[in-house]
Amino acid sequence: MRVGLRGRQGSGLILIALVVTVLGILLVGCGAEESSTSTSVTAVVSSETTTSGDATTAASSTTTSIALTTTTGAATSTTAPSTTTTAKTTTTAKTTTTTAKATTTTAKPTTTTAKPTTTTAKAKTVLTVSGPSGTKELSMANLKAMSATSGYGGWKNQLGNITAPVSWKGVSVRALMELVGGGDSATIVASDGYQRTLSGGELSGDTAMYDPATGETISSISGSLRTIIAYAMGGGAIGSGEGPLRLAFVSPQKDQVTDGNRWVKMVVSIRVN
Repeated sequence: MRVGLRGRQGSGLILIALVVTVLGILLVGCGAEESSTSTSVTAVVSSETTTSGDATTAASSTTTSIALTTTTGAATSTTAPSTTTTAKTTTTAKTTTTTAKATTTTAKPTTTTAKPTTTTAKAKTVLTVSGPSGTKELSMANLKAMSATSGYGGWKNQLGNITAPVSWKGVSVRALMELVGGGDSATIVASDGYQRTLSGGELSGDTAMYDPATGETISSISGSLRTIIAYAMGGGAIGSGEGPLRLAFVSPQKDQVTDGNRWVKMVVSIRVN
């Protein structure tokens, strides 16, 4: 009797296990959401050995291990993970390479060549000529650069003493007067202030002449008488007591002398009238 009861109990358990299994399968098959909690139920039926009399009846109950998946009513929500893909923005800054061009300023060497300053000392003025067109200051070199007039001449002083004719060289008074515009007469001035004015006739040689040997007045000579500002006498410079310039009356030959008061010595200027 006990054996029969236990056999029925074992059969009931097996049936329950099968029902639960079937339900689990159905639930899985119908797409039920997986439970967050799975419970495995394993029904184990112990086997009992019943001994009745001589015969030992081994009632073997098959141990059935049934995996029971119990799905709790809590719905398993499968939330598709929202994947936000943030595109990485890579900003590649272009490297700006500024290569400063090296400015090489080569200072050009400044060579200052000092121009040689030639200071030419102004030649000493020995004669100043003034007239209608202005004034000329002449050096000895200026006079010697002009056309020269040469001849012989001497004088007779107030006492009748005669200085024999010698050679003289210089510039015609008429030529000097033309440098400042020319004129009718000229005043010859000495460094000591003595002055002698010569008329147009005298400038042309119209003056008293005397024989160099006797001192007698003569009216004619070989050639013509000319009036000059002499810078040389007897082939050399005129001495300081009489020069460097002197008024002289000359002719081509040694055939005349004139009045000594006309022979102005140490002449420094001419005023053209």
